[in-house]
Formats: sequence, structure tokens, C-alpha cells
Amino acid sequence: MLRIPRFKSWVLAAEVDIVEGNQFQVRHFMPPPSFKPELIGDRFANHEVPLEVLKDFVAFEELLMEVAKLEYLADHPDRLRIPKGFTKGVELRLTAIDEGSAILSLVLAGGLALADTSVYVTRAHDKIVDTIASISEGGTPGLSPDLLRYFDRFGRSLLEGERITFQRAAGGPTSLTPAVREKLLHASQAEEWTEEILLKGRVAGVIVADGEFLLELADGSRLRAPLERQHTETVIAALGEYQHSRMLAVKGVVRKDKSGNLKKIDSVEHVNLLHPLDVESRLEELANLKDRWFNGKGVALDGKKLKVLAEEFEKNFDTSLPLPHLYPTPEGGIIGEWLLGEWAISLEIETMSQAAQYEALNLISNEPTELNLNLNEPSGWASLNGELRRLNSLVGSK
Repeated sequence: MLRIPRFKSWVLAAEVDIVEGNQFQVRHFMPPPSFKPELIGDRFANHEVPLEVLKDFVAFEELLMEVAKLEYLADHPDRLRIPKGFTKGVELRLTAIDEGSAILSLVLAGGLALADTSVYVTRAHDKIVDTIASISEGGTPGLSPDLLRYFDRFGRSLLEGERITFQRAAGGPTSLTPAVREKLLHASQAEEWTEEILLKGRVAGVIVADGEFLLELADGSRLRAPLERQHTETVIAALGEYQHSRMLAVKGVVRKDKSGNLKKIDSVEHVNLLHPLDVESRLEELANLKDRWFNGKGVALDGKKLKVLAEEFEKNFDTSLPLPHLYPTPEGGIIGEWLLGEWAISLEIETMSQAAQYEALNLISNEPTELNLNLNEPSGWASLNGELRRLNSLVGSK
């Protein structure tokens, strides 16, 4: 016999018999189940996890409990429903972020129901992980379509190149990636699902009665988005510069159909009015050009190469310097142009190789400066930044 005045269920699960009053007969203690998913990607490299990723695990916990209930009913075919309080107070808790990319230490905690529930939660975890493995290997899922729809929220925050890796009970590790998540959602037979995304576009209108605004994307399509009070001033400012193609960046949750078409913006987390010469937005716009765009001539620009150029520009260009005006060339390249005082500067970039020809012409003396740059290398960006800083300082000294 053991008197337990304060049962610390977050530390141990126990099978107990209530004898009388507050006395318990303990049959045996057992450690609660724990799971250690590993988050892999640049954002997790320093054993850090963004809060927006952690919220995905709320959906994972919900899925875990629903599958655990089904596992219990499978073991008790004579029962029509699960016992009362089967999951009452039972929850996943993050106790640590272990070494690795970022290994989450998740422990199942709960009340006296934990002892009976934990075995089914463990089986539910294994079934979910096996389903991820099966889908990633081209197999069929072990979960029903309604349960697969939990992946609408679980894994939604993952970016390209990121994954959540689980250890299988039998076999090696398996990973949830954005591509695997999309396969799971296709298997769920859902007509639509959501994605966390950053969109850029022009504000084409405000629908006051509905509390929404229209975001016009580079391809001309328009999405309705909720207009939150804290975003109103920025959205109205963007609307006032619609004719000048001023771009608004919107971070939020977008709804799309199973063909990948964006349908509407469900929620907005942040809005940001972009610089009129924002490089990434301009390159995204140029990526929509089709063949023969220039008086029946001109080739379409390679969207993937432009995306690489935008990423390199973001990473390497000195943010203290003026941004360039960007234009396409008929050959499929990009020209950047600056006017710094008496200096006219051009940078012609061959997008396939990222080779660039820099030229600065003094409009008074006709003195030229020419450089061949390789923008695949940090040294090429360093040379570009150095030349622009030099000329920009001359403007500031006059």
C-alpha cells in the first residue's frame, strides 16, 4: 500500500487500484512515452526552432490522440466508443531541444488515464510515422482520408529543403518534407488545403463591407485577403500607389486547390510595403515574360535562374547602396542601371552563367570604367559593392 497525496503524473505513469479514500495500491510505475523528431534545415542548424514551426506540433498532437482512440477501439471491438476520460489531461509537452539539427524531446504527460492511454499513443505514433514512410516510398497510406487532413496543419510551416525526421519502430528513419506532405494531402482526397506563404503584389482594391482587400499578383490574378485593423494603414498606402506598381509583401496562410491554384488568403500575419525598386519583386515580374516579348523578338527569361539571382542579390548586395532599375534583354539576360551623380552605371548579367559586365561612364568627362564580374562568387559581389560605394561616396562629397 502506498499513500500518494500528490500524484506527479508528468514524471511517471502508473497503473493503480483505488482501495479507499486517498489510498492507492500501485501495481507498477513506467516511464511515459517520449518521441524525438528531428528538424533538419538551415533554420534549425543552431539547435533553434522558430515558434511558427512549433505550432505545427499542436496538429500532430491532435492527430496522435485521434489515431490512439482508433487503436483502442481496434483492440476492443465490442465497444462502440472509447472510455470516458481516455485522453483527459493527456498531452504532449516539449521538455528540451537536444543536440542535432534540432531534436525535439516530446514527452506524453497526463493524469491517471495516462497508464491506459500511453500504449495506444505509442502505437498511434508508429502508425503515423509508417504512413509518412509509405507515402514517401510510393505506397498507400495507413490512415484514413479524414486523418490525413491533419497534415493540412502539420508540416505546413516547413520550407523547401527542410524536413522533420522520425525514427520508425521497425526500420530506418523517414522524413516529412513539403513534397511528402503534398502527397499525403492528395491522398486525403481534400479539394483544398492551406500553405504558409509570402506573396507579393499590388493592392487592387479594398472591400470595406467585407473587411477584405484584393492582392493582385504578378500574373494578373487577384486574391481576397482579410483586412486586419493593424494592417489597414499599410494596405491603404499600397492602394494609393497602385498605378505606380508599388508592391506589398503579405505573409500569411493561403488556400489552394489540389491543382496548385491559389484560391484566397485565409489569414494575414504581416504586411510590408516594399521599396519601389525591390529586386526580388522585379525579377518575379520579369519571369512572366513569354517568348517574342520584344516586338516579336526576345526570349523568355529562365524563372529558376532569376530566383537564384534574387537570392544571391539578397545575400550579397550591400544594403546601404541604392538599388538598381532592372530591365530584361532580348537575349534573356538582365541589365541593372544606376545614376549616381555624374556617373551612369550599367550591369549586364548573363543569367545562365551569372557572368556580368560592369560599366560606369562619367557623363561629363566620358571616362569609362569596365569590369568583368562573376556573380557566382562572393568576390564578384565584393567588387561590385566596392565600385558602387566608391562612386556613391563621390556623389556625397560634392
